[in-house]
Amino acid sequence: MAASEVKAGYRRSVDLARFVAAFGIVWDHARAPYADVGYTALALFLVLTSYLAIGSFERSDGKRFWLSRAQRIALPWLFWCAFYWVVYQVVSDEPFHLLTDPWTLLIGPSIHLWFLPFVMVFLVTIPWVSRFIDRPARMYVAAVLLVLVSVPLGLLHAKLAPAAWFINPYTFPQPLPQWFFSLPLFWFGAVLAVAKRMQLVWPVIAAAAVVSAVLYSQAPDFASLQMLLAAVIFELIWRVNIKASWPTWLAGYAFGIYLLHPATMLVAFKLFSETVDRSFAALFAFGLAWLLTAALQRVPGVNRFL
Repeated sequence: MAASEVKAGYRRSVDLARFVAAFGIVWDHARAPYADVGYTALALFLVLTSYLAIGSFERSDGKRFWLSRAQRIALPWLFWCAFYWVVYQVVSDEPFHLLTDPWTLLIGPSIHLWFLPFVMVFLVTIPWVSRFIDRPARMYVAAVLLVLVSVPLGLLHAKLAPAAWFINPYTFPQPLPQWFFSLPLFWFGAVLAVAKRMQLVWPVIAAAAVVSAVLYSQAPDFASLQMLLAAVIFELIWRVNIKASWPTWLAGYAFGIYLLHPATMLVAFKLFSETVDRSFAALFAFGLAWLLTAALQRVPGVNRFL
């Protein structure tokens, strides 16, 4: 067991980071004080998603990897689309209509659901990353490619890139802004996972530093620093050796908390009004989402969507 964990780059602290990142996202969506921490929480969530996906791929035989993983994401996405459609039919003055905007096909009724189609689509790149980076020279190439891809996408997210024929960067339809922000971080996590296996991490960290430096020079904003911040935080997490199993237990709730927190946020505002202290709202929504996740994981048929 220990040998397989080392080979896969497994750390209990990485599991704990998933749970903490879920809390950071809830804190951001509640617009609690210092809500911009949500940028870093989402960045870490994305890095961990692709990092763990590389490990899953390399532990498997590689056959039907994308199809099987996509199916595991597609079913929860459809389930939670149906759930939030019902919720917003009840609480919204303008209920969600799927086909009025074709971009909603990549989101669903609730904006936070953009994450599932995004991961479902770009998991197709995980086998390619793992297979391509098979020696040090290709790791250097991958680090350069990461910079070349991440900077334009980051500038698009910051609305600084020149208008292209296919898109106006000043009127990005959702979920394109989320995708522009997220794809570089997703690929960073995948390349980092291979780098850990090869024990050649510095080119990936250097790429993250270059990306953040260039983006910050053009758009001096907290969002521009996220790849470097995620890299530093991950390296700190990696060095924490937790032998107990409780971080893995906590990590099992992270996905459910992410999926449920908009609904529990609505409950918080319904019970305590829109003027409720946002820190309290974040803590309440997080705690209730955690409690509901724990309860629903015990319900046959529903637990597969968490």
